Amino acid sequence: MDIEINSDAPEPVYEQIVRQIQNGVTSGALLPGTPIPPVRQLANDLTVNRNTVARAYKMLEDQGIFQTAGRKGTFVRSGAADEVARIKAGQAERTVRRMIESLVLDGLSKAQISAIFQSALAMEAKG
Repeated sequence: MDIEINSDAPEPVYEQIVRQIQNGVTSGALLPGTPIPPVRQLANDLTVNRNTVARAYKMLEDQGIFQTAGRKGTFVRSGAADEVARIKAGQAERTVRRMIESLVLDGLSKAQISAIFQSALAMEAKG
């Protein structure tokens, strides 16, 4: 499991760990049943505080991505890829809703916002 921490990034270190593990699950690099290094080991490997890694692991467990089996360790949970997809879709929806609210407050109509969104999607498709 390759995780790279950018200490200059505005994203907190624990969120960088969570995001990279989520991406590993989505890409298939971390399959269900894959053992995850113990908190202490990953903290030492990344040269970060153990509490930071513990916070990331707790978040991933709460999200249904990790399963802790006591002394046996921590593993990627079955269905983790579906959970990551659900989480990312929820984040995207919240982002879009905030953007729409802001544009409506700026005086744009729903039709204008829809046209802008469709235009942006078309530009993205051309790539």
